Order: sequence, then structure tokens, then C-alpha cells
Amino acid sequence: MTEHSSDAILTLDHQIRELEHSMEHIRIKRRWSNLSLLLGPSLGLVLYTLWWIDEIPRSTLWPFYYIGIPFAFAFCIASGYLKTWPGLVRYLPDLRRWEYVKPGDVELELAQVRDNRKKILADNELPTKIRQIAYKDEAYSEINRMRSESSRYRMVNNILQGILIIGSLAATGASGLTLELPYLRWVTFGLTFLVGIASGFMGYFKYKERSFYLQQTADAIENEWEAVEIMVGRYKRCANETEALAEFVEEVHRLKSEQKKRQQNLEQPPDAAKGE
Repeated sequence: MTEHSSDAILTLDHQIRELEHSMEHIRIKRRWSNLSLLLGPSLGLVLYTLWWIDEIPRSTLWPFYYIGIPFAFAFCIASGYLKTWPGLVRYLPDLRRWEYVKPGDVELELAQVRDNRKKILADNELPTKIRQIAYKDEAYSEINRMRSESSRYRMVNNILQGILIIGSLAATGASGLTLELPYLRWVTFGLTFLVGIASGFMGYFKYKERSFYLQQTADAIENEWEAVEIMVGRYKRCANETEALAEFVEEVHRLKSEQKKRQQNLEQPPDAAKGE
């Protein structure tokens, strides 16, 4: 394989990582648009329903409306904007201008770059060392991806945990005042329902476990990456860089495989997991 082909492979790998990052950004925007589309009308419906409950004094409702109405409008506006502009804006150095790129265009560009990479690999015999170096570089981007995903799961778990703690305490306090303030039974019902939803989501989707395993795998890969960089630990016994790279690739592949197995176990329903 020529030096030009090796440089082309490394350049395409870099483009693939950039496009994959862009696709992740688009997926995050899509998730936020769906969440806003759900929260905006739902919050508006809750506020509308509360208005027609005669047992609740209007003086009690007004503070909720002052806070809830702006949030409901904000969610609706955010959803409309994100649904209208689901793509991303990127800078073109050659043309010295910014452009808006649709999600479909990013997917098409990513597919084209991957096809070009496959064609170069098919036309040339890629040395093992080049493959290992490319895999090593991809491992570092994999660390960032896992940590980003772990942070997202941890944030969702913390939000649901907060709802669970605050909702449980508030529901207990509201239930104790139901006899004196009958309208609080609706508040108690709503809080209990919210706590049940939060508890069910935490138990079924296992956000805490997903975050923990992703962070654990990312830390392990980072330790291997730093060790092979300065040739310490298991790598100090290697005779040369090629042998160290081979051992690094094997260890990172093992860590990724274990992470995939954990992910598959977490995605199984609780009943199926107990059956095994």
C-alpha cells in the first residue's frame, strides 16, 4: 500500500469521526425536540385542567400559572424551532461562509466517506500497523462518546431521583393536610402518579447502571491508552511499539465486547433477566 493511500485512509477516518459527531449532535436535537413537543402541550393541558377544578382556590393556582405558562410556551417554541431546523450549521473554510446542513445530507455524506474508505481498502493492502494506529485513535474518540453518553444517563437518573425524593415527601405532607384542605387530594394524586412514573422509569431503563458501566469502560480504555503512550504497565514488557499496539488493540477490543454484553443484559426486561 502506498503512502498516499495510508494518508487518505487517515484523512477519511478523521472525516468519519467529525461526521459521526455531527450525527450525534443531530440526534440530541431530535431528542430535545421530541421532549419539548411532549412537555409543552402536556403542561398546558395540566394547567387547563386545574383551572376547572372548583375545589382548588384561584389564589393557590396563580403562582403555578405564573411559572407554568411561560414554560409551556417556551417548550412549544423550542419544539417548533427544533422541528423546523433539525440539522446543524457548520463553517466551510474553503468558501469562508456558514451553511445549514439537513440531517439527510449529513447521513449521505457519512455514507459516501465510508464507501470511499472501503474502496481504498479494497484496492490496496493496508498494513496491520496502520490499522492498529487508526484503531488507537478511534479509541480516544470512543472514550469521549462513552463519557458523554454516561453523563446523559447520569443526568436523567439524577432528575428522576430528585422527582422521587421530593415527590414522595411532598405527597406525604399533602396527604396529611387533605382533611383540612380537600382540594389537596388532587395534588396528592398528581404527586403520587409522578413518583410512580419516575420509579418505574428508573427500574425499567436502569439509567444509573448504564451510566456506571459506560463510565467504567471509558476509564479503563483511557488507562490503557495512557499506558501504551508512555509504555508502562503491561506495555513495558513489549519489545517494540508494534507489539505494544497489538496488545493495546486486543485489550480495548475485549473491553468493548464486555461493554456490549453489559448493554445487552441491561436492555433485557427484568423478568427475562431473572429467568436466566
